[in-house]
Amino acid sequence: MAVNAIKILFTFIILLTCSYANNSLRLSNNLKSNIDILANQVELYFQTNTAKREVYISNLFKVYYENYDKIAAFEIKNKYKTIYSSYRDDESMTLHKNVALSLNFDKTNEYYEKEILNLKGQKIASLVVYFKKTINFSKQELEYLQNKKVLRVQNDASLPPYNFNENGIPTGYAIDYLELIVNELALELEFVQGKWDDFMNKLENKELDLMINVLKSKQREERFLFSNKPFVTSPLAMLTQIEHKNVHTFKEMEGETMALVEGYHSYDRVKRDYPKINIYPTPDTISMMKAVSQGKADGAYGLKSVLDYNINKYFLSNLKTMRNTDDDEFGFYFAYNKDNLILKSIIQKAEKLISKKDIEELDKKWFKKFKETKKKSRDYLFTKKEISYLNKKGTISMCIDPNAAPFEFLTKKGTYSGIIANFMETMSKNTGIKFEVLAKESWSSSIDAVKNHICDILPFSVQTIKRTEHLNFTKKYFTFSNVIATKDSEIFINSLADIKDKEIAVVKDYATKELIKRKYSNMKIIEVDNTLIGLKKVNKGEVFAFVGLFPVVAQTLQKNNIQNVKITGKASINIDAKIAIRNDEPILQSILNKAINSVKKEEKEQVLDKWLTIIKKEGLNTKLFIQIITALVIVFALIIFYIIYNSNKKLRKLSQTDKLTNVYNRFKLDSLMEEELNRKKRYNQDLSIILIDIDFFKKINDVYGHLAGDRILQDFTKTIEKNLRETDHFGRWGGEEFLIILPNTNEKNAYTLAEKLRKIIEAGKFYENIKVTASFGVTQCENIHSNKCLNNVDKALYKAKEANRNCVKIYKK
Repeated sequence: MAVNAIKILFTFIILLTCSYANNSLRLSNNLKSNIDILANQVELYFQTNTAKREVYISNLFKVYYENYDKIAAFEIKNKYKTIYSSYRDDESMTLHKNVALSLNFDKTNEYYEKEILNLKGQKIASLVVYFKKTINFSKQELEYLQNKKVLRVQNDASLPPYNFNENGIPTGYAIDYLELIVNELALELEFVQGKWDDFMNKLENKELDLMINVLKSKQREERFLFSNKPFVTSPLAMLTQIEHKNVHTFKEMEGETMALVEGYHSYDRVKRDYPKINIYPTPDTISMMKAVSQGKADGAYGLKSVLDYNINKYFLSNLKTMRNTDDDEFGFYFAYNKDNLILKSIIQKAEKLISKKDIEELDKKWFKKFKETKKKSRDYLFTKKEISYLNKKGTISMCIDPNAAPFEFLTKKGTYSGIIANFMETMSKNTGIKFEVLAKESWSSSIDAVKNHICDILPFSVQTIKRTEHLNFTKKYFTFSNVIATKDSEIFINSLADIKDKEIAVVKDYATKELIKRKYSNMKIIEVDNTLIGLKKVNKGEVFAFVGLFPVVAQTLQKNNIQNVKITGKASINIDAKIAIRNDEPILQSILNKAINSVKKEEKEQVLDKWLTIIKKEGLNTKLFIQIITALVIVFALIIFYIIYNSNKKLRKLSQTDKLTNVYNRFKLDSLMEEELNRKKRYNQDLSIILIDIDFFKKINDVYGHLAGDRILQDFTKTIEKNLRETDHFGRWGGEEFLIILPNTNEKNAYTLAEKLRKIIEAGKFYENIKVTASFGVTQCENIHSNKCLNNVDKALYKAKEANRNCVKIYKK
């Protein structure tokens, strides 16, 4: 009884300690002995069965997290289930009840387990503490890392999905894998482009520090050091056209030509071991595959994952892969200079920190995406049901706009021509679908024909709410801009908002009218039969402006030599070109979406380049040339004025904005508060304010560094700004606090906005995927001084912080 009384008294003391100051727990440097103490404390909580057990255990875990960086997670479990779990990575370090540690959590980490007993001395659970993995570098390795700030690595021009260059940026599975390693070493990567043979020579001459995605061979092992095991493996495959007989060995390719990448292991191997195979040398994998696709070679050889990925990415639909039975799976290794044993050792140690979750995410990013692409590509070849429909249908009839050059029009001979005509031709060539034009006298007649099922499709249409009632639509395949055409006397129009009180013309039954009305409901719009009539009305002064698609307006002006009319600005209303389909044959929508997928990006660009170049080649008349020169003189004068005006504007802005986040500073916010309070009193309007504080921001700075903290602040302000009205004022109040001033807003609506912002921030993606939450204080400013209003919102924010943060509180008197 005496022992139990002492335990209960000790428990009471601990409970008080955790309730009032959870950081007051004194921890020694001996981690495992402290975990024994922790287990004893947890044991007492279980024995007393207090209602606040979870709160006290949570507070204890937080103390240990804060004092021991090495701790990664806690778990309290019995024979049958997990009772409690907690992660350091969870910013709030929440204690989860009856939730096991995630399968993604790497339980291969070092851990320490301690039994939890009941008052009878029987085991009722275990406390398991998991530790972070660490790297134990030698003195020489640490010196190497201190002196070596940058690693020079090869970036292949074209080896997707492992190592390639996309829009000037190195990317791929191997690149991502290496970055996981160097992130643990605080090193930077410098990627070097070139040919494979050059990379090998540079590594040998110490101009590269290492090479990734290298296949190991006896000859190469004489020149380089290799990692002990591959970081990824793939089966090998032969590649041929679909019509070619199946081949699984090099022997079967004798007497034929194989495309192979010069400098690759496979090139040397075939040249040495299979002299009866003719070699077609290529600079990279894509060129090798295209050589087979274009019939320049009979076959090729490579990693199956690489070949399959590129067949689908570049839509090389006439190629197939077959497993090569000469070889087992090949793996990609890291290769180092023979003298660089120390770098090999460092990389191997850092590689051990890569978790199972990291590998799963890489696989998902690069190979799951590929599988989805592959599935879409197979789908594109159509189902049996779709093929049966196409065979029965024979041809798909199209109704078009006969007067929409250069998009689509009928020539004098009645030939369908233009951008859309060429796109449909490409689609037909790729899929074998046959299209025919049913000529109608106008665009309106064409729309009616599809609605009444006389025609099957409108190849060039825009989806609107009204049209969706009668038609189905495919995915978009092009996006085009609308422009504003006015008389020459107008200098520049920034957007339709500038002329919302003017009368404009658009083509009848085009989507333009519906799209404009959606933004500017009161705008005066008249409809005309075609673009030429609309531009002539502008010329005669019957309407202020004509709004239409840029290529159509430009070509109509040039071909018809319309004087005194020019393109004055963009309408800021883009249209997505889609195929409109009769609504009684839904299977056609599926077929045409797959057909659109068959048109490659390069093919689309060729179609656009052909027609937009024609427009550019149209000559300018002398009058237009003089107008351009005059406009340039005016523009230069405006530029000089603008530079002076902008310099003064920048000076004013610098005095009013926060340098880091580029939002209002406290000085400006104070001024705005006074202005809005005066306006409130004058017009008897509502006024509310929101004060925001980023939760645990100091911890973000401590753990990730101040650079990360700055980026979080910048991302945070952009997130808030995107979700405010133009009339709202937003700025940095100081440190990680921000203030929103909401004119004409009551307390209820301010709370609704704050809760919306809180959820957006909680779900948002910030720099380096760091989890961010925030606390919000809200108050409505009555007829009081600004200091009193700010004091009230500060009290509300304090309440939010007291309530475990990540919440919204309203000031109550």
